Amino acid sequence: MTEVVDPAPGAGPGDLADPVGRQRPTLRDVARHSGISVTQVSRALNDHADVADRTKARVRQAADELGYSPNIDARRLKAPHAAAGSIGLILPSDTLRFSDPFFGRLLTAIVAEAAQHGFELHLSTPVDPASPIDPYQRALRRNRVDGFVLVRTETTDPRATFLAEQGFPFVSFGRPEVAQDVPSVEVDPDSMTPAVRHLVELGHRRLTLLAEPPQYCIGESRVTSFARAVAAAGLDPAAVKTVRAGFREASGYRATGEVLTGPEPPTAILAANDLIALGALQAATDLGVKVPEQLSIIGFDDIDAARLARPPLTTFRQDAEDVARLLVRQLLPSIEAKAIVATTSHVGAEFVVRASTGTPPGPIPPKGRRRSGVVS
Repeated sequence: MTEVVDPAPGAGPGDLADPVGRQRPTLRDVARHSGISVTQVSRALNDHADVADRTKARVRQAADELGYSPNIDARRLKAPHAAAGSIGLILPSDTLRFSDPFFGRLLTAIVAEAAQHGFELHLSTPVDPASPIDPYQRALRRNRVDGFVLVRTETTDPRATFLAEQGFPFVSFGRPEVAQDVPSVEVDPDSMTPAVRHLVELGHRRLTLLAEPPQYCIGESRVTSFARAVAAAGLDPAAVKTVRAGFREASGYRATGEVLTGPEPPTAILAANDLIALGALQAATDLGVKVPEQLSIIGFDDIDAARLARPPLTTFRQDAEDVARLLVRQLLPSIEAKAIVATTSHVGAEFVVRASTGTPPGPIPPKGRRRSGVVS
């Protein structure tokens, strides 16, 4: 049976318009008109046995009223002979760099895991970073890949929305908010609890989390986990802060300088990743704040630089191989079904205590003198 799918939005005018020049209705239009989800509309039009006859009739009536018909080229993407033997990963060029140590490990592990299942990894970057959907449209039109891995997933991610609407296989690292359930790998919802508990047991009461930008799923899960752990520990909310940083050392450096030279500076900083934590460590050094005697710092990921830092960084060991294995294996059922098969798994992290955490000091001076503070 031929599957019904919508045309890629980037197709040419002749593919998107009907014979009199009107815009071709999409599955989303049929879903909106019928009041049924995009996934159920697709399954109804493809006559899946688990869809009620009444639902199928309602969807077909809506499709007839709108003049909906599937695109022939898009149909071809669902045909068995169209398999490309590759998994696609398109880098968000504005936030991910090959110099990011954790991403480098993750990418290597995805390549290895994909190969174990007979797939190559097709890696690319957007031609125009301002148009994140374009490379996915082109990949679908040209039948380049069998499915996608999404990294640096945003809470409202246009890539996930597009692929879900197309019914095209993908898996995301982090759970995006889309109209249907999709395959995803998420972090442990209590991931920050061991770090907060460790600091509280040491005697810390003024904590600051240096978080990643708020639109990203993985970063926000750590913010939520931090808030839950702080509440469970019974800490005074006025003594706990969440400060938005970026992703790398420079943003951690800037944010740490601000919180340490502001009123009531923290005695402990938790960072959303090790690069931010290393920037925090450098900022503390340049301000004359001793770690861990006056300030404790905790990172996340356990990149190689974390154990080589001075002092070595207390952090979470996030296993890139585990993440890669889950991502590829979550994607495979969708590739085999040539449709989105929604499954979710969680990946944990091991808390590693090193020398960057200790008992809290007396009050830290509200101001400090910066020395050479150049961070690359």
